Amino acid sequence: MNPIAIIHGSAALLSIGLSLPLVKRKIKRNQWYGVRSPEAFKSEARWLEINEYGGRLLLRWGIVIAGMAAIGLPLPKKYWFVYVFGSLVVILGGLGMVTTRIDRYSAKTKKH
Repeated sequence: MNPIAIIHGSAALLSIGLSLPLVKRKIKRNQWYGVRSPEAFKSEARWLEINEYGGRLLLRWGIVIAGMAAIGLPLPKKYWFVYVFGSLVVILGGLGMVTTRIDRYSAKTKKH
């Protein structure tokens, strides 16, 4: 069993678990948990809107990582090196896409 895939599975569960309260709009404006963009801090309504959007993206990203972990778990040891670098691309690329899309959404829906 691939230990890196176990770590990825744990990260996926953490990502999914942290995203659900954001999607359900359960997290009020705070300094610790949620999307940390200046636009999100403009009002409580804006905070909830941006964090719901970001939570949905984070949820999808967590599901992709979980799928990647499921692929990596049964891999023979000789393929672990390739798996590690492939998963690095998926994880960092996905995180970059999530961050960029949240920034674009915040700017596009900005209320003047």
